[in-house]
Amino acid sequence: MLFLMKRVLFCKVEQIYSFTTLGKVRSVSTVKREGCFQKPSTPVAKMENIFTQIPELKRSHIHIRDIKQVEQKIKDLSQGNHEKLQVITDFDYTLTKSHLNGTRCTTCHGVIENYSRLPASFREKQKQMFEKFYPIEIDPHLTVEEKLPHMLEWYDEGHELMLQCDLVKQDFALMVQENPTEFREGTSALLSDLNQQNIPVLVFSAGVGDVIDEALKISGLMKDNVKVISNYMEFDENDKLIRFSSQLIHMFNKNESAVRNASYFQELSHRNNVILMGDSLGDLQMAHGVEPPSTVLKIGFLNDKIEERLEKYKDGYDIVLVNDQTMDLPHAVIKMILSSA
Repeated sequence: MLFLMKRVLFCKVEQIYSFTTLGKVRSVSTVKREGCFQKPSTPVAKMENIFTQIPELKRSHIHIRDIKQVEQKIKDLSQGNHEKLQVITDFDYTLTKSHLNGTRCTTCHGVIENYSRLPASFREKQKQMFEKFYPIEIDPHLTVEEKLPHMLEWYDEGHELMLQCDLVKQDFALMVQENPTEFREGTSALLSDLNQQNIPVLVFSAGVGDVIDEALKISGLMKDNVKVISNYMEFDENDKLIRFSSQLIHMFNKNESAVRNASYFQELSHRNNVILMGDSLGDLQMAHGVEPPSTVLKIGFLNDKIEERLEKYKDGYDIVLVNDQTMDLPHAVIKMILSSA
């Protein structure tokens, strides 16, 4: 009788965490085990243990395709502890909030767009480009190959528009001061813990590196263990903006950019355990420069078109956080890993 009670309990636990609050989406594992009396692949006590150790995983907006795999990855990361760990994260809408009090937060490019020194015509053109290209970027029905020409056009037009504005280096510090970056709740505490343990953090962004650097500095988050790989600007001897760096990083070539920055990853070749955080499917490629990768735990923030994109995010990311504006879950995972050191 006790055996049967445990089997039923396992079924209930899996059902609770396999169903979402949005349209009752079911995980693959639940569908395969419809009868609930098939032999469970993981003991109940072990399944409960990961939720006990990281209670944040129980929250209803957190979605996991394969709980067993997530548990194993967290176990592997814990066994490697902090000496083998590095963190690779996107910037816009990953380290930063996607919305605040119902209002969409600004990205790197938005910080530039809202700069008071720039004319209204600049903002109007930027708005037009966003309305044209952003729906293409997040359209779940288009392939990367179909999206790519439009994304390159968006970057080219945006960069050309900035080059026409006679900006100087000092402007980028001023514009970040005017438009403070809204980092996710708990970002400072998370980065502080990583810094104390000398765990490298790579901020890998298709945004504007000069803006990211200033945002991190102003918020006190640019630590010795933090490196930024992004699109940087070049200035002449009078500090006037003259061009962008030749190697464009966009949302769909972060894997190639990782290879180009192989020296960074080579220096960290002993750190082949990775916690990867992103908000787009393109961010899944950011760890491609890690050789050889051992364990990569992928945490995704899904902010837009949730019902349309949730299944694809669950296919790519180990853990998907829907409309979460905090770092509670990533921080909880990292604290558990550090406590095992």
